[in-house]
Amino acid sequence: MSAATILCAPTFADDTTEILNGQINLDASISVTVTGTTVEADTASLTAIGAANALTVDVITPHDVTSTQDFSGSVATSATTTATRIDGTALTTSSAMGNAASIIVDDGMDVLSTQTAQDGSDVSSEATLNVNSYAIRSVTTASASANAIETIAYGGANDLDLRQSSGANVTANANVNAQTAGLGWASTTLSAANGNSIAAQGFDASSQIMDVDQDNAGNVTATTRIDAGGTAVVGQAIASANGNAARIENENGYAHMQGEQDNSGEITADSEILVGNFDIDILTISSEGVGNSAVISNIGADAYMGLDQTNTGGVNARANFDGNEGGSALVSATAFGNAATTYICSECPVTAWGRTNQVNSATISSVVTGQMTTGGTLSGTATAIGNSATYQTVNPYTGEGG
Repeated sequence: MSAATILCAPTFADDTTEILNGQINLDASISVTVTGTTVEADTASLTAIGAANALTVDVITPHDVTSTQDFSGSVATSATTTATRIDGTALTTSSAMGNAASIIVDDGMDVLSTQTAQDGSDVSSEATLNVNSYAIRSVTTASASANAIETIAYGGANDLDLRQSSGANVTANANVNAQTAGLGWASTTLSAANGNSIAAQGFDASSQIMDVDQDNAGNVTATTRIDAGGTAVVGQAIASANGNAARIENENGYAHMQGEQDNSGEITADSEILVGNFDIDILTISSEGVGNSAVISNIGADAYMGLDQTNTGGVNARANFDGNEGGSALVSATAFGNAATTYICSECPVTAWGRTNQVNSATISSVVTGQMTTGGTLSGTATAIGNSATYQTVNPYTGEGG
C-alpha cells in the first residue's frame, strides 16, 4: 500500500503537472510518398503525413506545458491516387508540417510554446487524384504549415503564450486530373498553406486568454486545380493561403486574444476548374489569401481582441473557371493584408470589445475570371482589402446584432 502511495504521489507541490518539451531538427530531410493504383475499387484511401517536430499532449488533469521546437531543412509529402473507376469514394490526403503541437487538457492549462522554422526551409504538400473513367465521390486535400499549434480545453482557466517565427517557403498543391472522366455526385479539392497557424478551442465554460507573437517572412502558396471531362453534381475547388493565422473558438467562457502578427512573405492563393460540359452541376471555385488573420468566435460570453497587425508582403488571390455547356459556376477570390474578426453569439447581453492596430504597405490583389458557353448561372466576386476589423454580437433567437 505504501509503495502504491509513493508511486501515485504528485511530482510537484502545486496542483498542476509540468510537461517540458524540447525538439530540434536541423538540416532535416523529411520525405513521405504514398501512391496507389487500381482499375476499379469501391473505395481508395491514400494518406501522407510528415513533420520535422511533433508534440502530442492528451491528459485529463490540469497541466503546465512548456515546449520549444526548432526546424530547418525540408519536409515534403505526396499522396497520389490513380484509378480507372471508383464506385464509392476516393480519399487522397497529404499533410506536411515543420513544427506541430497538439495539446488537449481537462480543467485548465498554462502553455508556453515557441516554434521556429528557420530561414530557407521548405515545407511542401501535394495531393493528386488521377481518374480515367469516373469517381462517384472524391476528396483531395493538401495542407502545409511551417508552424502549427492546436489546443483544446475542456473547462477551467487556460492561459496560452504562443510564439511562432517562420522564414520557410510553404506550398500546398491539390490536383484532380480527369480529362476523360467524370467526377460523379460530389467532389471537394482543397489546398491550404500557412506560415504560422494557431487554433484554440474551448468547451464546458472554458476561459481562453491567448498572447500571440507571430512572424512570417517566407512565401506561402496554395494551388488547387481540377481538369475534368465532367465535374461533380456538387463540386468545390478551394485554395487558402495565410502568412499568420490565429483563431479562438469558445463556448460559455471569456475569450481574449492579444499580441502581434507580422507578415513580410508573399502570399498566393490560386484555384481553378477546367471542364467540358458540366450538365446540372453546381461548382464553387474560391481562393482566399491573407497576410495576417485573427478570429475570435465565442458563444455566450464576452470577447476581447487586441492585436497589432503589420503586413508588408504582397497578397494575391485568383480564381478561374472555364467550361462549355452546363449548370452553375460560382467564382470568388478574396485578398486581405490584415483581417481581424470578433464574433459573439449569445441570448444574454455580452460585449465584443478590443483595440486593433493594422498597418498594410503591400499590394493586395484579387482576380476572378469566368467563361462558359451556356448554363444556369455564372457568378464572379473579387474582393481586395488592405485592413479589415470587425466586431459583432448576434442573438441566436432574434438574429439581431449589436
